[in-house]
Amino acid sequence: MPAPKTRPVTAESPEVTARVARREQRRNRSREEILEGARRVLLRSGIAATTLDSVAREIGVSKAALYYYFPSKDALLFELVYGALASHAQSVYVATEKARDGGEALRAIVRETVNAFAPRIDDFRLAFLHGQVASPGSVHWDDQQFQRIRPLNDLCFAGTAKKLAEERKKRPGRARVEPRLMAFLAYLAAVGMLTMKGMVESLDDPLAYSDEQLIEGFARVFEAAAAP
Repeated sequence: MPAPKTRPVTAESPEVTARVARREQRRNRSREEILEGARRVLLRSGIAATTLDSVAREIGVSKAALYYYFPSKDALLFELVYGALASHAQSVYVATEKARDGGEALRAIVRETVNAFAPRIDDFRLAFLHGQVASPGSVHWDDQQFQRIRPLNDLCFAGTAKKLAEERKKRPGRARVEPRLMAFLAYLAAVGMLTMKGMVESLDDPLAYSDEQLIEGFARVFEAAAAP
């Protein structure tokens, strides 16, 4: 009796595809566990004390295992910062694309930036302030990493700048500020608010105004500046 024919396992077969998918899921899960462990160490102990050794101890793996995912401490810190900024930039992009005009898009930049980080002020410190508290020369990013960061600026500002520029063709805004700069200033206002919020909260002395009041105040200022 002839043996039953078996289907050869090829690179395109369902078995191989499923196995590759499972391996990729495990890899992504391990990578996220490392990043979360590094985040805990960084927020607890600061940049100087965040080493691959300390992260490895935190999550219970060998230092060699970390090298499989991140070749250096700088690479690990970059991914932490990039993850926070990329998620935020995407939310700003979606909100500004829905805006009806430039003023509403400026409001969206302020609102989405504050709402992204106000509930997670530690992530704000990680994304925006780590460079200020690090010792000079202790953190290095290369050109390739900066090239990954720069497109996030377009996600945040390009849509708003386009709306403002199109409106300026019909009538100049009251402030007469270049559209891209106007979008960036709205972003800086939100970042400044979050910086102040984090500073006073660490001293248990909250701001006199609520987040909603501050967002609305900034939004009205920028909407007025964009208006004819």
